[in-house]
Amino acid sequence: MHMGQSDSSVLYIPVCPVTEANAEYVAQQRDTFLTGHPGPDFPGGKGESEHVGRPGEDYLRLHANDDAMGAMGFAPLNAQRMGNNAGAEQVIRKANGVYGL
Repeated sequence: MHMGQSDSSVLYIPVCPVTEANAEYVAQQRDTFLTGHPGPDFPGGKGESEHVGRPGEDYLRLHANDDAMGAMGFAPLNAQRMGNNAGAEQVIRKANGVYGL
């Protein structure tokens, strides 16, 4: 419970199924991360857009593996790592399309 008088930090741990709707959300989250603005669930304001030295995609690529990059829409999802069946391949193909990958 946040008992302070100002904003507090929130940490999201993305544990969800790959669906087209979730991929659309991840793509929006990725795009707002790149600009430093708040994500779609916290719209408005400057967020971190004016922070000097704010990490971006290059920083992520140095420190995150392919699974992490895929979870944020920066790399294609891999059907073989997610069940390797026709249903998984279909939804992952759609998600990668939403990501533009």
